[in-house]
Amino acid sequence: MEILGNITLKPYTNFRIGGPARFFCEPKDAREITEALKFAGEKDLSFFILGLGANILVNDDGFPGLVIRPRNDHIAVKDDIINAGAGATIEELINTALGQNLIGLEDFSGIPSTVGGALYINLHYFDAFIGPFVKSALVLNKRTLETERVDQNWFRFGYDNSKLKADRGYILLEADFALKKVDDYVKYEAIGKAKEIVRTRQRRYPSEPSVGSIFQNLKDEERDKYDLPTRSVAFLIDVCGLKGQRAGDALLSPRHANMIVNTGDARAADVLELAEIIKQHVKEKFTVDLRFEMQLVGF
Repeated sequence: MEILGNITLKPYTNFRIGGPARFFCEPKDAREITEALKFAGEKDLSFFILGLGANILVNDDGFPGLVIRPRNDHIAVKDDIINAGAGATIEELINTALGQNLIGLEDFSGIPSTVGGALYINLHYFDAFIGPFVKSALVLNKRTLETERVDQNWFRFGYDNSKLKADRGYILLEADFALKKVDDYVKYEAIGKAKEIVRTRQRRYPSEPSVGSIFQNLKDEERDKYDLPTRSVAFLIDVCGLKGQRAGDALLSPRHANMIVNTGDARAADVLELAEIIKQHVKEKFTVDLRFEMQLVGF
């Protein structure tokens, strides 16, 4: 495995924003991932695990450590269980499952994510979460560099959260998903559902580079505390009349009030400036403190 230096991260993120990684590698299996972690340890480097770059904002100055982009993208099916490496994409996982008459993951169609990233944030679309489909997984302990087989309960899945995110002590290597085996008629219904979800996302969301939702939706208790009609942060931002607000080349999308898009050559500083404007307006109008859904890298 080759470890490269001074690699620009902008092309590896959906936002098309970010400076260089001091070091960068793309390990293809557990052994190479372990090698990468040993390299980081020997050089006393921080490291970051990069998936498809769909939910991150990278600092304009880049990342001063080692960026690890896993490429362990195998997928295998046995009965109603589908096993996938952390580097496989959700799109590949869904297509493989449907090809084998296995349904359950269609709600996540069209979401840019790897399996690793999906379990890290407990990938969700409206009320559907990927956590309940996880049967077991193989994880690598960052401290001991030993692998552990874990079950669904180990992940402690929550909204936009899991043990992988909260603990930061483990790296996902692969996961087993328990799906439902169906006949061809039901399979084609599921394929139709998946295609319609993709079409809906294309109509609903902006096409410019973005990370999707900038801020997390409110929790039920927050909605009740502030006596709001919805948990939707997009609704709150929209009521503030902020669509079309701009900072540099960062624009709050006219199509979706919780999505900032890169209209040309936006910088991370532009995104954070615009996000702060949004937070201040929502705070003033609703007394609500917004939380980022995107992850900040290199800050």
